[in-house]
Amino acid sequence: MSALTLLHLTFVGPGKTPAAVEFGPHLTVIYGASDTGKSFIVEAIDYMLGASSLKEIQEADGYTRILLGLRLADGQTVTLSRAPDDNKVEIHSGDVRALTTAPPEKTLNVRHSATSENNLSRYLLKLIGADGRNLLKNQRGDRVSLSFRHLAHLCVISETQMAAPRSPVLTSGQNTSATAEKSAFKYLLTGADDPERPKGASDVDKKVGKGKIDLLDQVITDTRSSLTIEANEAELQEQLGRLETALASASAAVGDLIARRSALLGRTRTLESQTTGNRTRAGEVSSLLARFDLLRQQYESDLARLQMVAEAGTLLGYFRTGTCVFCGATPEHQQDGHHLHETTQLQAAVVAETRKTAELHTDLLTTIEDLEDQLADLDSEHAACRDQNEALRRDLARLDERLAPLNADSQELLATRSRIHADLAVHAQIQRLEEMKANLQSSTSEEPPPTRPDGIPAADLAEFERMVQQILQSWKVPGDNGVTYDQNTAEITVDGRPRGSRGKGMRSVIHAAFSTALAGYTAARGLPHPGFVVLDSPVLTYREPHEQDVQLTHNVVEHFYRGLLSDVPGQVIVVENGDPPRDLDEYATVYAFSTPGSQRAGFFPAQAEG
Repeated sequence: MSALTLLHLTFVGPGKTPAAVEFGPHLTVIYGASDTGKSFIVEAIDYMLGASSLKEIQEADGYTRILLGLRLADGQTVTLSRAPDDNKVEIHSGDVRALTTAPPEKTLNVRHSATSENNLSRYLLKLIGADGRNLLKNQRGDRVSLSFRHLAHLCVISETQMAAPRSPVLTSGQNTSATAEKSAFKYLLTGADDPERPKGASDVDKKVGKGKIDLLDQVITDTRSSLTIEANEAELQEQLGRLETALASASAAVGDLIARRSALLGRTRTLESQTTGNRTRAGEVSSLLARFDLLRQQYESDLARLQMVAEAGTLLGYFRTGTCVFCGATPEHQQDGHHLHETTQLQAAVVAETRKTAELHTDLLTTIEDLEDQLADLDSEHAACRDQNEALRRDLARLDERLAPLNADSQELLATRSRIHADLAVHAQIQRLEEMKANLQSSTSEEPPPTRPDGIPAADLAEFERMVQQILQSWKVPGDNGVTYDQNTAEITVDGRPRGSRGKGMRSVIHAAFSTALAGYTAARGLPHPGFVVLDSPVLTYREPHEQDVQLTHNVVEHFYRGLLSDVPGQVIVVENGDPPRDLDEYATVYAFSTPGSQRAGFFPAQAEG
């Protein structure tokens, strides 16, 4: 265990006499009259350990720094320095008891932070070996980082806390802090912090979750209304299987007919191509025949003309004199018998031309006859193609008649399959929505098992209860002093009576026994603990008017101090009004404020203003 020891508390200021108390290594007692600054010392110690504020008193005017000396477990000494009403703490190496201009070793924020080490809480937790621990924050399982303030109220107990009816564990009195406070006590008893646990839903989460559930219910209802087939998911799957089989059979039949139809269409296209080629060729032949007929007529006209020339050629030139009809010569240039010779030449030319034209005419007639035969063949072929095409069209019509119902059936099957697929998708969506709804219901309505904020093993708790009992017995508190600690309420019961139901005096002494037992328990087991206990008014030697409380005997008070010397291994600082045993100063550090024969009027020097 890395315990701390308080060395001194010192107030300093310019022109001010230091106000200081030194603390002994084991027991320090500060007693005396009221309004002498005794309780202020306790509050100042708490302030130096991270409390947010320190009340203002007139005696402290002019003091600008508060110094708290600490001895660490390794023997080193450090001094915490903080100004009143400041949120920064300076750390100085060594024992500083006066104003200093030396720069601090470090300056820390007072406020705890789990994400930064630059704060007093993390600094002190490291010194006692408790840094980086987590506490349970609430019953939902949220966690909070351990702060030194979670431990401070268990070792620095003010007068108000000492006698308060609430449990020593529950110092804040706030329900929101109770879980973390009980978790801090559990940590000191066990040395184990709280691991990550399943979290329950907060009230806000529950309201939001209920709204989401209501919305999901509406969405599920709307989604169900989009279903088109009255069947559950399993029935739809069965229908889909049968439908796929029917579709496969129909597809096979349709496929066979379509294949046959495709073959017929192929033949039809071939015939159409042949017909087109046939008609093109027939057109070409007809065009040739028309042109050849004109040529035939021309040949026949030429032959008739040549025949006429042949018959009339011998008569030309015998009926008048003049220019020669054959060569164009004038009479004076003509020779005797010239016309006879020319006639013979004309006849030969006519015969030759007639023979050539006749041959051409004969060839043309042969060609025309051949073309007419071709045209006849083309017409016959066209008629055959037309007949074949009509037959193919009839076959296609019969196939289409067979395909039409099959296609209609297939389309109906496909439409039904699409509806089934759509409904199956809707069922899947509904299933997802139902799962989302179930998850929301699980996270909002079904709380996880309540998290035990203490979780203290029974053996550990029994040992602690036994130590509290032993301390009460050693202080000679009346009764058997059997102690039990309720892990749910954090209440301490002594001899069957809850501490909160006892009088102020008994509440205070039980609280003191609880705190000192906790320090002794952790020291014996080497568990983290600040290492000191500061008790303000743990034993009452008076009774307030009309208070229903039995006055503690002087025997209890004396054994209280004797027990602190012998039973508690760490450092204890006691602030009381009543006198301690007279010989206590032989074994402890004792301060008497404003008592007969005392040398101090109070914590602050009377000459502080001088």
